[in-house]
Amino acid sequence: MLTLECNICGRIFEGKRRRAAAHCKECAKLIRKEGRGPIQQKRRGEDISVIQTLDWSKAEKYLFYYLKRFGRFPKYDGANPDEINEITEEDRKLANQVAARMSKEVWGPLIHNRESITEIGQWDLLHMSDQDWQVNRNVVHRKLAKLVAYPGIGVARLTKALHRKRPRLIPICDSVLCKAFTIAQGNKADRIIQCMDGLRQVGRESSNALGKLRKLTKSNGTELTELRILEVLYWVEFGPFRPDVNELADYLKCC
Repeated sequence: MLTLECNICGRIFEGKRRRAAAHCKECAKLIRKEGRGPIQQKRRGEDISVIQTLDWSKAEKYLFYYLKRFGRFPKYDGANPDEINEITEEDRKLANQVAARMSKEVWGPLIHNRESITEIGQWDLLHMSDQDWQVNRNVVHRKLAKLVAYPGIGVARLTKALHRKRPRLIPICDSVLCKAFTIAQGNKADRIIQCMDGLRQVGRESSNALGKLRKLTKSNGTELTELRILEVLYWVEFGPFRPDVNELADYLKCC
């Protein structure tokens, strides 16, 4: 028997062989229950290890291009919801500032049923410890699974609404981000969590670069979280409005 350390909780346990992902019996049972076991992921064809690589040499230009080209900071990123825990009509209006295209009829049932995200703390996805993320991940997944069960509430719509309530934790998981992280399978809540896992992986590997970008935007009067900056960089790099070198230079010069 070999002495192994659980990758999730850090518990020491014995196993017959070494594994790429070592999980103790309790954690293995939990991830299977949530549909995140290695065999379940293989069956769904999920592979978050294939992540498109950002061009960090253009990160600063891409970030300012986004802010100037689309002007979303005053309407969305600079807006602070009056209520950070309860689901409100304001959340729908904010989400529509970033093209959620969501009607009152679609969002209304969440308000009528007094849905909230009180149990989800003001956590920092990129900076919490692995052990804290494994615990908090389950809390987030349970609440997201309940909210996306409402008709018409998709991955992009929900995360666009919730990002402003938890700007350091919940990214905007639109089709561009899901494609960049090769996330096409699984239910809605699973796909959001996989995006969060992927961004956490990249963000922790690039913490110095993100920290510098955050200070730079703040010095220019635009305060974004590192998580939002990272998600924006993916959107510009792999989205429908990616500028070429000449367009990028011309746009930043004239704006």
